[in-house]
Amino acid sequence: MSNFKKKNLLQLIVDIAPGRGTAEHESDDEALFLKNFLPVPDYRRALEPDILLILGGRGVGKTELFRLLAIETGRATLVQNLEIRALPCLDKTIWIATFGRIRQQEKTFPTPEAIEARMKNASNIDWRAFWMGLMLGRMLRRSSEALNTEWAAEIPLEIRETLIHKLPLLSEWLPLVRQDIEKMSYALDCLDEKLLEADEWLFVTYDELDRLVSSYSELSAPIRELLAFWLDKWRRWERIRPKIFLRTDLFREDFLGFPDASKLRAHQINLEWKPLWLYQLLFKRLANSGSEMTEYLRMVPNLINDSNTAIGIMTVAEESLFQSIIEKMIGKFMGANARKGYTYSWIPNHLQDAGGRIAPRSFLKLFSLAASRRLEKFNEQNEQSLPETTLLQPSDLQGALMDTSEDRIRELAQEEYPWLEALKTSLIGLEVPTAKAKFLEVLTATQWSEQLGKLPPTSKPEEVLKYLLQLGIVESRSDGRINMPEIYLYGFEVKRRGGIKRPK
Repeated sequence: MSNFKKKNLLQLIVDIAPGRGTAEHESDDEALFLKNFLPVPDYRRALEPDILLILGGRGVGKTELFRLLAIETGRATLVQNLEIRALPCLDKTIWIATFGRIRQQEKTFPTPEAIEARMKNASNIDWRAFWMGLMLGRMLRRSSEALNTEWAAEIPLEIRETLIHKLPLLSEWLPLVRQDIEKMSYALDCLDEKLLEADEWLFVTYDELDRLVSSYSELSAPIRELLAFWLDKWRRWERIRPKIFLRTDLFREDFLGFPDASKLRAHQINLEWKPLWLYQLLFKRLANSGSEMTEYLRMVPNLINDSNTAIGIMTVAEESLFQSIIEKMIGKFMGANARKGYTYSWIPNHLQDAGGRIAPRSFLKLFSLAASRRLEKFNEQNEQSLPETTLLQPSDLQGALMDTSEDRIRELAQEEYPWLEALKTSLIGLEVPTAKAKFLEVLTATQWSEQLGKLPPTSKPEEVLKYLLQLGIVESRSDGRINMPEIYLYGFEVKRRGGIKRPK
């Protein structure tokens, strides 16, 4: 490979997952963000006016889509690339990010500490006032012709000024909104009428609702009231529509205590990635990472789509092309022959959870960590020992799978599910598949933390198991035994006969 410096190419692979792939570490640079983004077919429905709820697990790309919808060129490119017809003309739409960060450093919302302190023991009306005031504040701060009409005059001047200039100060505006909630509702009714007259639409977006408060159990009330608010307004307003990005496990009827959840089924979608899309995301990011990598990918004819748009260089979504470049980059097999598995299928098969779902974050991270492993032992002699086009070896992927699994458990335990830390301790050394009774014994013996925010949703072993099944962390086999997929196996330090041994 005299035309390519493998060390440079490996470093570019490492960099495809900044901050180990978390959305919070994606660039604030709009052009770079768009180049890293892949519009997948499922996003067509997400933009339809009648889709209210967009569900997905951690690392599935909810925040990336939320951020994209806040960018005018991002919305336009998404509509153009996916040939979306159901969305009104973009020139007739306004998009407001009501909750969630569209940049890494965002200071326009109340802090979780302020929300938790102020909304302790809050009533349903308190939460309605919270969501209404937050939405109004974001609208009033936006300089847009449609949002600066006489409708806003229906809001008392003191409330208007406080929402515009002191939106992070929840304690100052919430009592005012709560006291005059009837006028707030009337003002929004007037806005809806103005939008209808002008044939315009207002889309209100929400993300990171799991960060509203620190305690998992305290999340049910605000999320329930947000959904109830929009179900109510759905019937009342014609041109104001929400897009609520929500973790799948937070939309459980038993958690929310929300009997009307079934009414949302016709207005929700689930974000899930097919292996073909994951490979397209990987190679799109690589193609946009630098000219040297772009030329490397051109070894496979027709893989690169030469039409460069606002979302950068695109790769053709054709499985045979992706198989070909994987064989050149790593090799056809994960060993000497097909008995060890075909590399192209081995990768997604070992990253899926018990429900067959694969997070794009884990997919990108696997390649990034594999490249890091290769760079650690890289030298000129090593470069010459690799076949001409090879950048990674199967052992790099095998070791990176373990690292990816450990990272997956670490990020879940640190952010969404802190109670997994206690479970990790009790599961060490367990061999799966195992009898359900034995697994329940482990859950019974687990010493759950009593620290606020680290309690499990329930301490009943059967209920914890049911929750783990819903999350896809474990699966129940046809013979009743409990098994664990590899994306979680190594992070929990659980064993399985015939499993991968950690490369030296």
